[in-house]
Amino acid sequence: MRELWQDLRYALRQARKNPGFTAAVVLTLGLAIGANTAVFSLVNGVLLRSLPYADAGRLYTLLEQRPPDDARLASYPTFLDWQEQIKAFDKMAYVRGLTMIFRSPDGPEQILVGYVSDDFLDAVGGRPLIGRGFQPDEFRSLRSHVAVISYGFWQRRFGGERTAIGRQMRLGDDSYTVIGVMPPGFAYPEWATAWSPLSALPAHDRPVLTQRGFHTDSRVIARLAPGVGLVTARSQADAVAARLAATYPEGSEGWTRIQPIPIREQVLGDTRPRLLVLTGAVVLVLLIACSNLINLSLARASARSRELAVRVALGASRRRLIRQLLSEHLLLAVLGGALGWLLAEAAVNALKLGAPDALPRMDEVTADGRVLALTVALTLLTGLVVGLLPALKATSPDLSRSLKDGAAAAGSGSSKVQLRSALVVAQVALALVLLIGAGLLIRSFWRLQAVEPGFDTRDLVTVRIMPPSPRYDDPASAVALYQKLAEVVGAVPGVQSVALTNHVPVTGASMPAQVHIDGRKSETGEAALFRTVSPEYFGTMGIPVLRGRPLDRSDMTSAGGSLLVNETFARRYWPRENPLGKRVRVPKSVPGRPDFGQLVSGTVVGVVGDVRHYGLEADLEPEVYLAYTVNPPRWIALVVRTGASAERTIPSLRQAVRSVDPDLPVTGANFWMGFATLEQYLSGDLAPRRFNMRLLAGFAGAALLLAVIGLYGVMSYIAIQRSREMAVRLAVGAQPSDVLRLALGRAMRLTLTGVAIGTLGAALLTRLMAGLLFGVAPTDPYTFVAVILLVAAVAFLASYLPARRASLVDPIVALRAE
Repeated sequence: MRELWQDLRYALRQARKNPGFTAAVVLTLGLAIGANTAVFSLVNGVLLRSLPYADAGRLYTLLEQRPPDDARLASYPTFLDWQEQIKAFDKMAYVRGLTMIFRSPDGPEQILVGYVSDDFLDAVGGRPLIGRGFQPDEFRSLRSHVAVISYGFWQRRFGGERTAIGRQMRLGDDSYTVIGVMPPGFAYPEWATAWSPLSALPAHDRPVLTQRGFHTDSRVIARLAPGVGLVTARSQADAVAARLAATYPEGSEGWTRIQPIPIREQVLGDTRPRLLVLTGAVVLVLLIACSNLINLSLARASARSRELAVRVALGASRRRLIRQLLSEHLLLAVLGGALGWLLAEAAVNALKLGAPDALPRMDEVTADGRVLALTVALTLLTGLVVGLLPALKATSPDLSRSLKDGAAAAGSGSSKVQLRSALVVAQVALALVLLIGAGLLIRSFWRLQAVEPGFDTRDLVTVRIMPPSPRYDDPASAVALYQKLAEVVGAVPGVQSVALTNHVPVTGASMPAQVHIDGRKSETGEAALFRTVSPEYFGTMGIPVLRGRPLDRSDMTSAGGSLLVNETFARRYWPRENPLGKRVRVPKSVPGRPDFGQLVSGTVVGVVGDVRHYGLEADLEPEVYLAYTVNPPRWIALVVRTGASAERTIPSLRQAVRSVDPDLPVTGANFWMGFATLEQYLSGDLAPRRFNMRLLAGFAGAALLLAVIGLYGVMSYIAIQRSREMAVRLAVGAQPSDVLRLALGRAMRLTLTGVAIGTLGAALLTRLMAGLLFGVAPTDPYTFVAVILLVAAVAFLASYLPARRASLVDPIVALRAE
């Protein structure tokens, strides 16, 4: 321990004595360890941390499936059949999602409430953080209005106070008693803010519980029974689905399977491959940093070879010298690790603040004990890796030559030059792999941004109007409100046009329907998105009418005599025919209304351009458009085209809506809560790709910088070691240009070797990124060529300065030093 303390004190003195070397090592390690710690914090919080559900590996969301790929949500009657007949799941629950107006002193707010069946909490495996869950009698009484709320809503609306339990909150026209608060991270379904028994479902929505054809805004969650495998459960479930399809052919024919989706897969989506790519990137950055620091340490050890030789001459053992050198590097590693921890915390906080929706479970990402353990392990490991090889080289048995040859010859061995050159080759190769990966993501992002959404997003504002119930439950009252809103909002200064629609593209809202096309034999109908709009919709959105005409005012008063389809609909169902004049029957789709499912017959009067409803990456879907007055929705969206900045117009638009009815909830900053711009939604659609691209590009840039520094260092080292050779060459008649060419030739040979190895590695590794790319092949030649030229150009610039310095050496001065 006494010797260890001596080593540490000497290491501190060395660190103070060489501030430049100390700063370079600490900063490089800090950046590398910080990047690894930050990404591991994301991996730990998103992938490794267990979901807040008991035995989540046995938990599945169930969908109806029509082979090969069609899937839909189950209706409540179908759920009851599943619950009774499928014994492979010992717990199964149904959730009906409904937007409710939460009334508070700050004004009305829209929240999504999950109305659940009696086994919900047992099926999900969730327990309230405080308070209690539901009692059996609360599912049988229509007068029992109780609610369990989410942790975030509790913090935001109740200040996180335990006194929230037992308090009343107004949802719609009813008062609900708060009986529990779910723990942080509990979010099933992901949109739910609160949960209440199905018995508390508002009267206007209760008919959906009897409608077998209702397939929206719901979830079925099931827990696999102990001892039952998924294969057995699927076999049993598919048999039940086939029986139901035969029993209810009108709405279920062809839907002969049940698709179980693991809860982890539903929560995480494609997050796993994205994070694995980032993890691989930061590991490469760490390897490059380590090789760079080994190079730096080798150079420093060479400069200290005479000092170490003196110590050996005075009796120091090689083991003692290695321990001393390792102590110095471990001290620097600890300083670098501490800096890395601080940088990682700052980076994670910045990511959570700047890109909260780029990854699921971002609010759960923290630098916890597991992350701290990784940081400590990385610190010790890098300290040993960076310090051990230079320590072994610096204390080699021929160290005594340094006393004989003098400091000028220190470290001049060819083996050391070869080692440092090999490390540079590795840096160039690793940096090239990272740069190619980043280049592919950048090209993919550019390709995605170039995709036309089918409408003009500029200066376009939208808001969802959720009329209070029961005041506007009657269709005529709802239509009168919508028309009044369009009139008042249209009069706001700066507003160019206003339109109404049931669903706005890229906001996540949709209504799939089975439409019936005259002349086609399908009994169950063809799939299409059901859209109800005002005549101004296509002009306001900038959606072109390709054939025929748009809807007009006369279509608003008819019983659905005219309708429009998009180009994909026409191409899919009338590939070689003129769609104008064709007859289509569309089911009315407002849940809870007596006419739900009633077919409305219409004639195609126009074909409009395709719109990417689900996002820029999504496939185009067939769409059919009717006048919204034919099937007035319970809620509707206003779409406003402004002449000025959309953001600056929102306060005036909000005031205009409230002037029509102060109880309309429009206080939020997104479509589901209040006003938002369509550019915001498209930007959010690109957020995951932008997140990956920026991080990987940042890591690749850091890797290239480290590789350049390593190359510059090696060339400078070689220039010093070969100064006598260069002086002799110049003395016997060589031109400076010859020496420059010789030095640059060595540097470019190292670079090209690294490029060759890196290109081969990238060609193999980028195939793992195929799922993250859009419109770009993993071996895209343009990306490969551009990155190779970039690396070669940067390497040339990094090598030129030391090479030029070597070519300008004064032969007399250099030889005199010998």
